[in-house]
Amino acid sequence: MNGKLQIIPTILATTEKEYKSKLQEIENTPEFEGGWVQIDLMDNKFVQNTSITPEVIARYPTSLKKEAHLMVEYPESWIDELVNLKVERIIFPLEDKEGITERVTHIKNHGLEVGLALNPETPVAKLEPYIGTIDLVLILSVHPGFGGQKFLPGVLPKIKEAAALKERGRFLIEVDGGINKEVAGRAAAEGADILVVGSHLFDGNVSENLEKIWQAVFAGKSSGH
Repeated sequence: MNGKLQIIPTILATTEKEYKSKLQEIENTPEFEGGWVQIDLMDNKFVQNTSITPEVIARYPTSLKKEAHLMVEYPESWIDELVNLKVERIIFPLEDKEGITERVTHIKNHGLEVGLALNPETPVAKLEPYIGTIDLVLILSVHPGFGGQKFLPGVLPKIKEAAALKERGRFLIEVDGGINKEVAGRAAAEGADILVVGSHLFDGNVSENLEKIWQAVFAGKSSGH
């Protein structure tokens, strides 16, 4: 909550082999040492894709802090298993029809941070009932479920709108989806605290790709866009 921008890697893996490979790449990148990794979990119901399971995460311990992004139909059935995996933060969809307050309380009672994710078409105003109880808002800048999609520029005003709400609640704004060197600076300038990067990080040399994104962030901020 100190206003310092973070860039964190995300792993969207459909196989154990892919998860292991991406995790090792992140762990071997000095810039990420002691930082966070986001792990996407999907059930082929909330989104039309499946992912590795918590059992796979358990097989590959890491010193990185783990953020679990649940893109699943029944998040409550995943929480206790993720608590046992010692994740530090659990994010679940705001689009859940009911039980959000109880789920937030459940996660917080385990001493974990909790976040709510907004699909691109979901208005920021729907966060209103939960301001003050959540630690993070995840603004999805692609439609969830698949990596490699293009950033949707229509979410930029949503970042700014969420930033205005921070006067009433202390939470981080995380932006996830299509983040590359072309859009990173714009997202940061609108008020993002965390940029989540996936396919644009792993396509080539991770350190070099990360450096390009940081350069774009600094360029975007200095230009005032």
